[in-house]
Amino acid sequence: MADLSLDDFAAYFDAVHGATAAPGGRATPFPWQERLLAEVARVGEWPALLDLPTGTGKTAAIDVAIFHLALDAASPPAQRKAPRRIVMVVDRRTIVDQAFERAKAIARALRGARDGVLRAVADRLRALADLREGEAPLALAQLRGGMPRDDAWAQRPDQPLVAVSTVDQVGSRLLFRGYGVSDVMRPIHAGLLGNDTLLLLDEVHLSRPFRDTLRSLRRYRTRASSKLPDRWHLVEMSATPGSPPAISGGTSATPATPDDERVFGLNDDDLRNERLAMRLRAKKPVVRHEVKVSGGEDARRAAFAEACADHALRFVAPGRAVGVIVNRVATAREAAAILRKRVGDSADVFLVTGRMRPLDRDDLDGKLGPLVRSGRVRSAAARPVVVVATQCIEAGADFDLDAIVTECASLDALRQRFGRLDRLGALELAPHDVRGVVLVRSDAMTKDHVDPVYGKALAETWTWIGEGTRDFGIQAIAAALPEGEALDAMLSPKSRAPVMLPAHLDLWVQTRPSPVIDPDVSLWLHGIDQRQAPEVQVVWRADVTEALLEQAMEDEETREALLKRVEACTPVGLEALSMPIHAVRAWLQGGTGPDLADVEGRTVGEDDRKPRIERLALAWKGDESRVINPRELHAGSTIVVPSTYGGLAEGTWDPSSHEPVSDLGDRARWQQTGRPTLRLHPELLRQHADVLDRAWPEAPVPVEEEGSDVEDREVVDAWLSQMSEAIDAWLSQSNAKATGASWLGGVVKALAEQGRKRPALLRLDGIARLGAGGGLERGYFALVGRVRAHAEGVGDVTTEDDGASHTGVEVTLREHLGGVAAWAERFAEQCGLPPEVVRDVELAARWHDAGKVDPRFQRMLHGGSELRAAVAAEPLAKSAIVAADRAARARARERSGYPRGARHELSSVALLEARPSLLDGAKDPDLVLHLVGSHHGWCRPLAPVVDDPEPVELAFDAGGTVVSVSSDHGVPRLDSGIAERFWRLVERYGWFGLAWLEAILRLADHRRSEEEQRGEIEARDER
Repeated sequence: MADLSLDDFAAYFDAVHGATAAPGGRATPFPWQERLLAEVARVGEWPALLDLPTGTGKTAAIDVAIFHLALDAASPPAQRKAPRRIVMVVDRRTIVDQAFERAKAIARALRGARDGVLRAVADRLRALADLREGEAPLALAQLRGGMPRDDAWAQRPDQPLVAVSTVDQVGSRLLFRGYGVSDVMRPIHAGLLGNDTLLLLDEVHLSRPFRDTLRSLRRYRTRASSKLPDRWHLVEMSATPGSPPAISGGTSATPATPDDERVFGLNDDDLRNERLAMRLRAKKPVVRHEVKVSGGEDARRAAFAEACADHALRFVAPGRAVGVIVNRVATAREAAAILRKRVGDSADVFLVTGRMRPLDRDDLDGKLGPLVRSGRVRSAAARPVVVVATQCIEAGADFDLDAIVTECASLDALRQRFGRLDRLGALELAPHDVRGVVLVRSDAMTKDHVDPVYGKALAETWTWIGEGTRDFGIQAIAAALPEGEALDAMLSPKSRAPVMLPAHLDLWVQTRPSPVIDPDVSLWLHGIDQRQAPEVQVVWRADVTEALLEQAMEDEETREALLKRVEACTPVGLEALSMPIHAVRAWLQGGTGPDLADVEGRTVGEDDRKPRIERLALAWKGDESRVINPRELHAGSTIVVPSTYGGLAEGTWDPSSHEPVSDLGDRARWQQTGRPTLRLHPELLRQHADVLDRAWPEAPVPVEEEGSDVEDREVVDAWLSQMSEAIDAWLSQSNAKATGASWLGGVVKALAEQGRKRPALLRLDGIARLGAGGGLERGYFALVGRVRAHAEGVGDVTTEDDGASHTGVEVTLREHLGGVAAWAERFAEQCGLPPEVVRDVELAARWHDAGKVDPRFQRMLHGGSELRAAVAAEPLAKSAIVAADRAARARARERSGYPRGARHELSSVALLEARPSLLDGAKDPDLVLHLVGSHHGWCRPLAPVVDDPEPVELAFDAGGTVVSVSSDHGVPRLDSGIAERFWRLVERYGWFGLAWLEAILRLADHRRSEEEQRGEIEARDER
C-alpha cells in the first residue's frame, strides 16, 4: 500500500482544487482544516461540533474525511475507525447541489490520478473495497426524493462514498421510513446510513429537532448484545450552533454541547491567515427600507416584487453579480419576470429556487456557476448578472455577489444571506459604500403579524437593524450582537423533537409489513411545533396523457398499457421535482395552491379554495402502481403526470403555467444508471428535434399485429444506424443547441452498438377509444438496452419486486448462488465483520435463491415454456426477459402457473429447515435463516401468505445431497417462527446492525446480478 501521512494533506488539497485557484496560484488548506485532520487522526473520532463562521470553508470537512479514510485504510479491517460513508446533511437544496459539486471534483481528481499523492489516496480507497484498477475509488450520491426502483446511492456496503442530502431524505431513511422508498428497500437504506457512516450535519441551527434525534440514536446504538464494528459518528457544523459565535480578537465562542463533548473552532493561527482574515474582516454595509403594500395578496406581492427590482437595478453595472433573495417562491418568480422586462438585453437574470428538477438545476448551474462562484476573476467589462433566489441559497451556497437586496427575515437567516456578499473579502468596501439592502413589506410590520416561517423574529430583527447603516461583516456583526433574550428573540423559531424511546424504533424497524401504529417520523425530523409539509415527487411524461389516465382508471387493459409505457423508462430521481403535498394536490385540483417558502419541512399555508377539477395521476410503485385522484395523494408518493399539465416555468415550480413540461425520462435514466433507453414517441421526438434545431429522420412505428417482430427489428436497426450518423454530424458542429443533445447521441450510439446483446424492442401499442370522440392512439416503440453502456451511472438491478429475476441474460442457479456468496463474503470481510458473522452471511448467500428450483418458477424464467424448462441442463436463476418488458413478464408468469405473489425466498428457508445439518457450520443459524428469508425485504417481521392450490415438490441438489420439500411448506404461518426469529436478532444485533447485515447480502445479490447482466461472470470468477 502506498505511503501516506498527515504531511501529504496540503499537497493532496492542492492537487484536487488547484485547478480552480487563481491563475498561477495554489489551493492551500486553511490552518483549521489541517488541524482538524491531525486531531481526528490522533483521537480516532471527530469533534462533536465544528463551530466555524460563514466563509471559512466548512465544506472542506469532506476533504478531511476522505483523507482520514485513506490514512485509516492501512489498518486491518477489524481495526479501522474511519467511516467509509461520508454524508453531508443540510436543509437547503441548492447547498446540497453545490456541496455535491465539490464532491464530484474530488472524485474526478481521484479517478484520473496517475501518480503522486492523489494516486496514493485513490489506491488506498480502492483497497478498502478491493476495487480493480480503473474502478472509481470514491462513489458519489445525492439522496434526492426517494422513489421505487431508484436506489442509485445504495450500491455497495464497502466502497467509500460521499453523499449529500437534506434532513427529510436522510432522516426518513435512517428511521426506516424513507420518503418515497419502497417498503422492500427501507432496511437497506437504514442499514447503510446507520452503520459505517460519518454524518456531517451542516448549518445545525436549521435542523435542531433532527440533531436531537441523531443524538438519541447515538445513545441507543450501544444496546445490541452482539457487537458489530461501530464506525458511526455525528458531527454538528454551524456558524450559529446556539447563539451566533462572537469572533473578536483571536477566539471563537464555543457553545456548550451535551456531556462536555469536544468543540472545534478557529484559533489565532487561523486569524493570522491572510485569506481567512480577509473574509472575517470584510465590511458589508447594509441599510433597510420599508415597502408600502396594500390590496389583496396578489397586489401586495406584485408591489413588493417591483420594489425588489427597483433596488436591485441601482446596483446593476458591468462586472457585477447582484442577488435578490426573498422568502417565497412566487415572489421570486414575479421579481425575476419584472427584472427581465426592465433590463432587456443589458443583463442576464437567473431564477434560482429549491423547487426545480435536478436536471433543470444542473443545466442552470452550468450557465450560472462560472458567473457567481467565489474565486472567479472579476472583469469590469463583464455583462451584469442578477440572481433572483429564495432561501435556498442563504446557507453554505458558493455564491460571491457584489450586492444583495433581501427580504427581511430572522437575524440568523440574514447573516447567512449576507455571507454570499463579498464572500472572499475581495471588494474592500468602505463603510459608506452600501451593497446590501433589507426590505420589508409594510403588512409584516403590523402589531399582530406572525410570519409563517420566521415568526416574531422578523420584526425584532428589523427593529435591531435600525436606521442608518449596519455592517453585516462576520467580525463586525458578531461584536454588535446583543445577548440573552434580546438575541434569542431575533433568531428563527426553535422547534424540538419528541423524546425518542426504544419503543419507537421497535415500531419503525418493522418495515414489511409496517405496523398499524406507525409514528410519523417527520416529528423527529422537524419538531412537534412546526407546521409540517410532507413532500411528494412529481415526474412529467410526454407519453402519458390525461385521456389515458382517465381510461386506465376504469379499464384494467388500459392500465396495463399505461404501466408498460412507464416501465419502459422507469422514473429516476434526476427527473423528479420534490414538492409539498398540499401544493401538488391544489395544483391537480385546478388551483395555484398556497405560496411556498423554500425551507425544508416548513409550510406557509393551505389553499382554502374549493377544487375546480380533479386531474388524475399515476402513483408510481412499480408493479403496484395505480391511477389516483388528488385526494388519494399521500406523503412520499411518486406521481407521473402528463407533460400537458404544465406546472413549471423557467425550470422552477409555477402552478399557473400551462406550457407543456419537457420529458426528461430517457436523459435522466441514461445519466443516472448508464442504461440507454429511447422512446420513439412522436412528442418526445419533437422535443429532441427542438433541442437539435433540426428535423429528425422519420421514426418507425410498430407494424400491424400480424406483422413480424423480425420486420420491426430490421426497420428499427436501420433507423438507429441512420440516427447515429446524423447525431455525430450534428454534434461535430460548434452549435450550442447541438451540445445540449450530447446525451442523446450517447444513447443512440449505445443502442446501435450493443451487438449480440441487442436492446429489447418493446412495442407500446396504441390505446383504443381515447377521448370523447373515440379513435385510436398510435403506438410506438421503446428501445431498452440490456446492459449499462457507461460506467458513470449506477446499476439499476434491485431485489425490489418481481422484475428482479428478469435481467435480460440467462444465468444458471449454480453460477448465481456461488457468485453472490463470493460477493457477500467479500463485502462482509471488507466491512470488518467478525469471522463467524462473515461465515454466516456467506452461507445465507449460498442458499438465498434455492427456492427458485420450483418447476413453475423455472418455466417462468424460460418465458413460460414447459419444454425449454424440461430440457435445460440445470436450473436458472435469471431470465433472458428484461424487467422493462412488462408484457413478456406477465405472459411468462401466466403460462408457468407460478402463483401470483408467491415468494421463492420462503421456499429457500423451507429447504434449509428441511435438512438441519445444512446449518451445522453456522455460528448463528437464526441469522442465516433470516437473511435468506428477508433478501427481498419480507420477514420484517412477517411473511406474506399466498394460496398455493396445486403445490409441487421442490428438489435442490446441495452438493450431491438432494433436499426436497413441498411448495406448501407453511413458512408464512404465524407459528412458523419467522417473527420470533426477527425479534431475537434485533435484540442481538440491534435495529441498525441487523439491517446492515441484510444490506450486505442483498447488495451482494445486486452486484452479482449486474455483472451477470454485463457478461462479466468469467472475469470476476477467475479473479
